[in-house]
Amino acid sequence: MDHLALAGHAGAFPMTPAAKTRILSYLGRARTDGQDDPDRDDVLRDIEADLGDHLRAALDSGAELDDDTIARILEQFGPVESPRSVPQRRAPVLCRIDEGRMLSGLCLGLATRAELRVDWLRTIAFFLLLLTGGLLGLAYLIALLFAPRIASAQEYRALLVEQSNAEKDGPRRASR
Repeated sequence: MDHLALAGHAGAFPMTPAAKTRILSYLGRARTDGQDDPDRDDVLRDIEADLGDHLRAALDSGAELDDDTIARILEQFGPVESPRSVPQRRAPVLCRIDEGRMLSGLCLGLATRAELRVDWLRTIAFFLLLLTGGLLGLAYLIALLFAPRIASAQEYRALLVEQSNAEKDGPRRASR
């Protein structure tokens, strides 16, 4: 029997050599995946503490910490993923929203991004169109060429939230 000490736990956990190798491999992947994350040490400490809690629960239930038990525990944890290993769909700065559009959905996309009422934005855009002598209309047509289409404002908001969360998080476990 080998023993493995994990962060956040006073004692070492008795386990088979194969189980210890599996855990060290998992933690090594977590360390490598998060090497660019400034919070890497905190994240690894949290992962070790959670893993130790699961190991303690398994020991308390009478299970032996062998390779199969560790495989089941790590399967519950899921793979460690970092923002660079998980492709993220980025929310475009400018988009056209199809659902609820009046012309092309460009004002609706801007209003959703800026969290403004769309009718106010349309009114402001109309007056700016008049004040610029039609230059805003030309900019609008050019924006139509490059702005991607999104089905609904709800989908766009979800992309914005997902992007915001991804920028805050470092490497995390995919699921529990």
